[in-house]
Amino acid sequence: MKTRLTALIAFVTLFVLNSGVSALACPFCGGDTTGSKMGQAAGWGIFAMVIIMFTMLGTLIGFGFYLNYRAKHPLPDYQELLKEDEVHPESDTTS
Repeated sequence: MKTRLTALIAFVTLFVLNSGVSALACPFCGGDTTGSKMGQAAGWGIFAMVIIMFTMLGTLIGFGFYLNYRAKHPLPDYQELLKEDEVHPESDTTS
């Protein structure tokens, strides 16, 4: 385990020391795209992806809350529900 940690620290140190050059990016990502159609399209694309991401995360969180609620408030046993129906039959309104 100690050998892995040492190798990881050495790799990270080597990577940080060799990354003195700024990251290379395409002109649309790193350049000035203010007002250009490509810059606006990229902005809308990023906005759409963020909305989709938060929607999915919200859905997962909501499902977690639902599971928590169901764990604390379980449904009654099916046989118990059938017995309740037999005790209180619905009135027949057909004449």
